[in-house]
Order: sequence, then C-alpha cells, then structure tokens
Amino acid sequence: MKFTTLLLAVLLSYGAFAQGFYFEMKMSSSKQGDMGNMKVFSQDGNTRSEIHMGTPMGAIDMVALNLKSTPNLVYMVNEKDKTYSETDATKSSQWKDNSQDEYEITVLGKEKVNGYNSTHVKVKRKDSKIEEEMWTSTEIPDYGSFEMAKTKFTGRVNLIKALKEKGVEGFPIRIKTAAGGNDMQIDFVKAEKRSNPSSLFSISGYTKSANAAIGGIDMKEAMQKMQNMTPEERKAFIEQMKQQTPQNH
Repeated sequence: MKFTTLLLAVLLSYGAFAQGFYFEMKMSSSKQGDMGNMKVFSQDGNTRSEIHMGTPMGAIDMVALNLKSTPNLVYMVNEKDKTYSETDATKSSQWKDNSQDEYEITVLGKEKVNGYNSTHVKVKRKDSKIEEEMWTSTEIPDYGSFEMAKTKFTGRVNLIKALKEKGVEGFPIRIKTAAGGNDMQIDFVKAEKRSNPSSLFSISGYTKSANAAIGGIDMKEAMQKMQNMTPEERKAFIEQMKQQTPQNH
C-alpha cells in the first residue's frame, strides 16, 4: 500500500511539472480598432508569444521566446526566414522587470471587465513617463500559473509583488497603455492548461541575425507601400512597430 501511494504521488508530481498552458489576448486601439492578437504557449518554464498584426503594409507575424536556460534573453524569431535576434531583457524598456520599489501602484476600484470581476489599477514606473492601466482578476482558474508566463505584458515578478503589496492579485484581463500619442488595449480571450511540444521553444536550425524581429512580410514591397502612405499613416505604423519590437535602452 505504501509503495502504491508513493508511486501515485510521484506520477502526480510529474504530471504537474510537465503540464503546460496556453492563453490568448486580443489587441486594439481607439484609432485603428482591431490590431490583431497575441497567443502565448508555456511549458516547463519556457514561454513563446506569437503576435499577429494587421498593418497598412500587410499582415505581420512576430514570435518571441523566453527560455528557462537563458532567462535574461528574449529571442525574436522570424520563422519565414529561419533567423532570430537577441534582446537583453534587463535593458529593454518593454521587457525588463524593474525593482519592486520602482513601481507606483494606484488602486482605482473594482469593476467587471470582459465578464470577470476585477481590480482596476494604474501602474507607473519611476523611470518612465508612460502609465499603464490594468484590470486583474482572480476568477481565472489557476491564475498564478498564467501570470508567470514571461511576455511583454505578463511575468514581471517584481510588479506582481508590488501589486500584492497593495492587496491586488490576479491575471490581467485588460491592459491599457499609451506611447507617442497612440494607445493600445490588450484584452484577455481565453486560457487553458495543456501540454505544448518542445519544438515551439527551440531555435535549432535558425541563424542569428540583427533584423529577425519582423516576419511574414516582403520588406521591399513594404517600403514601396510606406512611400504611398500619408504622413499620419506612416507615423502610426512606426509607433505600432515600436510598441511590438523589443528595444534596448
């Protein structure tokens, strides 16, 4: 009996360790409407985020990998050209996690968003003029697992600690941010536990390149389209790319 109990415990613990998950969010802005979506796959401490966006130059697909073996690096993968580039997450304004005391959290109240009861907060980093609004909910089953996935919008451990210090917990079901006069809204769509293949988190067979961030678009054709854009369209597109492409500062 003791052996059976021990074996069952081992099998259950292995299943918990091997379990991965998936969640999806949609992106929009007040100026452009629907912008696309982000799909996130996680397994054994590795995270893959896929962003699909519609732009005046056509559809753009971007893949970012954050691997357990190299936690401070973000790999931007171009699946079309089989190339990747590296970004130091500790130096990127879009990816780094500031120290806990650098986050200024203002609790704005309780609201129901996307069908979930949530807490509305304003988040500001002391080293930045950009403010974010977040709506977090504990009604997402096992939200603690999902919030640890390292993407541009989730997985910042010190931010999570700063929120908890203010009594705020849960997975972000809506995020609003603004930069350069353009706003972006990210809304939770769904989340589920599932196993993901290791191939999703590998850059084996890919070549390192300095310009691998943008995939799925013919750059020669894109440059021609940019020439035909109005100044406003060109500015909006450039800002859109800045928001989605890792930058070191």
